[in-house]
Amino acid sequence: MKNALAAFLLLAACSTFAADDYPAKPIQMIVPFPAGGPADIVGRLYAQHLSAVVGQPVVTLNRDGASGSIGTAAAARAAPDGYTLIFGTTSTMVVNPLVMKNVHYDFWKDFALIGLIANAPHILAVRDGLPAKSATDLVAMAKRDPGKYTIASSGVGTIVQMAAELLKQETGADLLVVPFKGGQPATLGVLAGEVDMIVNDLTALKSNLARGQLRALAVAHTSRLKLLPDVPTFAELGMPGVASSTWWGIGTPVKTPDAMQARLRAATAKILTDQDYVARLASMAVEPMNMTPDQASAFVAGEVKKWKTVAAAAKIQID
Repeated sequence: MKNALAAFLLLAACSTFAADDYPAKPIQMIVPFPAGGPADIVGRLYAQHLSAVVGQPVVTLNRDGASGSIGTAAAARAAPDGYTLIFGTTSTMVVNPLVMKNVHYDFWKDFALIGLIANAPHILAVRDGLPAKSATDLVAMAKRDPGKYTIASSGVGTIVQMAAELLKQETGADLLVVPFKGGQPATLGVLAGEVDMIVNDLTALKSNLARGQLRALAVAHTSRLKLLPDVPTFAELGMPGVASSTWWGIGTPVKTPDAMQARLRAATAKILTDQDYVARLASMAVEPMNMTPDQASAFVAGEVKKWKTVAAAAKIQID
């Protein structure tokens, strides 16, 4: 009994020392999406600022596949020592478990949420030449000619498809959803005139809008975007239910010591008010998510409820 107690006290003392000294070596952050995409860009920006705050390198590792599930599952199996983080997304944290039969992780059981760090509101963009001058016009056109107009998705069960289905369900627009293998192919499909429109974040569409290859008709957010001041929100047009975004958060294996989690949360809170971080997000029409833990939990719960309803109504399921 004494030996067991001594061992416990020694372990507790070592854990406390490790937490006080944390981080004492580089941290690895798994980004479960390909390099060069919006998730990778935002993830690397966060990693750069986290490194500056904690005084150790934060190395990003891209492990993509299965809408982010492969990399997320790998992070769930990592040692809970504070040196592996997961860069979570709307898809990996909420949508995948709703639409996939075989997801080899449970985000809210396998990970502790360090914080939500960035939010990219979606916009409705249409191909150049489509006669609709506004989202109201577009909805009316789609109701007059059911199934005639098409909307791109980046694949079955992705947030881009979910946003397209939400648009259909909230407006009654009868649009045909056309799946592509990724966000960039979906955008290229609109540019080529293969499909009529897409709902995605401005980060993915900004350069095409600037060149006049696409036209933004509405913003799926609570307010207009600074980079698109003349584009109204869906709420302004009488369609408040069309609200969607791509958002990102940071997690760590759930058994990571509390003191290490607290260190990461404090560092993240500092990052979210850093002027350079905020400015660089703003240049992509992305916002920092300054939320208390309770606010973050409420936000995620709302997202689960919304996308569960959308997935069920659209009968989206991936075997």
